[in-house]
Amino acid sequence: MKIQKLKVVNLRGLSDVSFEFDKPTNVIVGPNAIGKTTILEAIRLVKSLLMPRYYQEGQQVLVSLGAMSPHPQLNNYLEFSSLARDEKIPIEINMTVELNAEESHYLLAAKQQLGLEILRGQLGRNEDEGQLALTQFLSSEEGKKRLDQITQGVESEVLKFQTPIAFPIKLTIDPSRQGIRGENQLNQTMVSLLEKRHPPHKALFSYFPADRAFPSGETNIQIGSAEANTQIQSHLGLASTKYQRLKQTIVNNLFLAGVNQNEITEDFRLVLGKLLPGKELSHISITPVGTLKVAIQELSSGKVFDIDGMSSGEKGLILTFMLLRRTLASGGIALLDEPELHLNPAVCKNIISFIADEIIKNNDIQVLLCTHSGEILGAAFDREDCTVHHLRSHNDATKIYEKDNHEIFSALSRLGTSAADSLFSKGNIFVEGDHDALLIEDGFFELINGFKITSLGGRSGVEREIETLQRAEKKGELDKRNCFIFDFDRILTNIVSSPMVKILQWDRYCLENYLIGQKELYDELIELGVSDLGSRGTFTNNVKRIAMKQLNEVVAKEIFDKKSPEGAGLRMNDIAGKTFEEMAQTLSNRLSGLKTEIQDFEESNWKKEFLEMCEKQHEELLPLWDKEWIKKASGKRLIDDLYKEYTLNISKLNLKRKLAKRIQRNKTEDWTLVKSKIRDALNT
Repeated sequence: MKIQKLKVVNLRGLSDVSFEFDKPTNVIVGPNAIGKTTILEAIRLVKSLLMPRYYQEGQQVLVSLGAMSPHPQLNNYLEFSSLARDEKIPIEINMTVELNAEESHYLLAAKQQLGLEILRGQLGRNEDEGQLALTQFLSSEEGKKRLDQITQGVESEVLKFQTPIAFPIKLTIDPSRQGIRGENQLNQTMVSLLEKRHPPHKALFSYFPADRAFPSGETNIQIGSAEANTQIQSHLGLASTKYQRLKQTIVNNLFLAGVNQNEITEDFRLVLGKLLPGKELSHISITPVGTLKVAIQELSSGKVFDIDGMSSGEKGLILTFMLLRRTLASGGIALLDEPELHLNPAVCKNIISFIADEIIKNNDIQVLLCTHSGEILGAAFDREDCTVHHLRSHNDATKIYEKDNHEIFSALSRLGTSAADSLFSKGNIFVEGDHDALLIEDGFFELINGFKITSLGGRSGVEREIETLQRAEKKGELDKRNCFIFDFDRILTNIVSSPMVKILQWDRYCLENYLIGQKELYDELIELGVSDLGSRGTFTNNVKRIAMKQLNEVVAKEIFDKKSPEGAGLRMNDIAGKTFEEMAQTLSNRLSGLKTEIQDFEESNWKKEFLEMCEKQHEELLPLWDKEWIKKASGKRLIDDLYKEYTLNISKLNLKRKLAKRIQRNKTEDWTLVKSKIRDALNT
């Protein structure tokens, strides 16, 4: 059995998304809290409500989702708001299921049983209640006639099928009309019957939730019908109980399912050898005090310890893959939510290959896996038998083709962010330095929450990557916002923003210029116990005096740039597309001009002219700097100079971070200004 298509409307955080699952392993990625788990819960809802294996299954799933009370007196009340994104419209989940040849042949031969199950559903009966009443009804002429009619109808429909069979299943939850309903009873009954033919320890649908709470200490081991009942519920209805049954699962496989200890040892050898190397199963035994011991040996030291001594991530891995190998029936569907939890990246990168080679290949399994792991995502991209689906928002889900996205992923990689970082976030923010990233996070976390921030270490080469991203945007390959934040540095960028690639250049020298408002700076230094600050007015004047010293340097640099000869360095346009002869002529002309200028150099005249030009430029700029020094001076340099003027027993980075948090806390004008600029750039 395979799920070919899935469409989810108005379920929890999802408004309208669709998927096509055409490979054995289907990986679903996206930012936190975007609704990935809801996709698995949607399948779980359809299965339990329309195709239950036992009559409480649907109620158990609704209880786990907070939509129904576990108490019998209250289970007629459905808390629709716990399920619906919008309470004014119904929830709809559409699923297309494909059956393999063996399943199709089984159903063709089970027409009588299908008819009986449909009749049971029409009468509102189930396997656990009213069996005697159903028997009495089937003993009557009316009952026999009705069963014959249903069976004939089933046979007529089944004979129309072409193998492999594919059919739709639709769940609608609408409290204002007919409550919970399906669309086609025959289709639903076929899936239900296929699962019911398996023994309790086997399932066609098995859900592995992210919430893995392992019991501490000794747990009771049981056998018999009570255990069979618990086992059948752990597949889907009470899926979280899987993780309370680690040792019970080993016992079930060892004694109840016809599996010998060699096969259990082989399961451990595969999982430990390929995913947790360095450990092996030592033995399974009963201790002198009657407790079950599953002994694991550490190969490097020879140390033997009980499986309970392993980490929750390791135990979850062993249990998950043992259950996938031993309890999922052939042709089954596994729903895995964040299998990487509590595991290191070295383990995560091998999960996909293990699933494909040791689980799917041997048993024709379909896996739907939600993840935040970059290692799992990278492994899925590298395999042809895996697809990656990107859940971008509540109404946007897209299958990702790595080759189509190669250019953009390569550009993002060169900028310091991976494909995984991009897919797991709302977008990317690129800043010049490490300090900038921390300061923006400290001062504007709520605004940039969900975005991946990457420090570029400067602007060199960034323009080229921006062009690459904007080309990808024009092709429709860029689906997330990318914002580049530059310092002004007295160099105005000529790069123009596009809808998905935004350029934000500060209108002050650098980000630190927004942190050095005299009130916040003075208050912070007072709290740090800095001495000799003087009064607030004295300190303000002193900070301005320190900043104004930079004007001389700015003037000198501008004048020297004007007066200095052209450098002898090689430019790309000197050689691009030219012959050696043409290159030689261009370069020799430059060197000759440089030689002439140097030969004509007269020291006293040059110094006099330089001084006159500097004084004139200084006189012209002084009024503007006197008024706008907090914009014109380098905030980074000013903070450096404060450390020379005062004794500050705090690192420069920590001081900046404290200032960022202070302006955020006080909601200063500068904080509001920066917030507005970032918000506009991110379109939030």
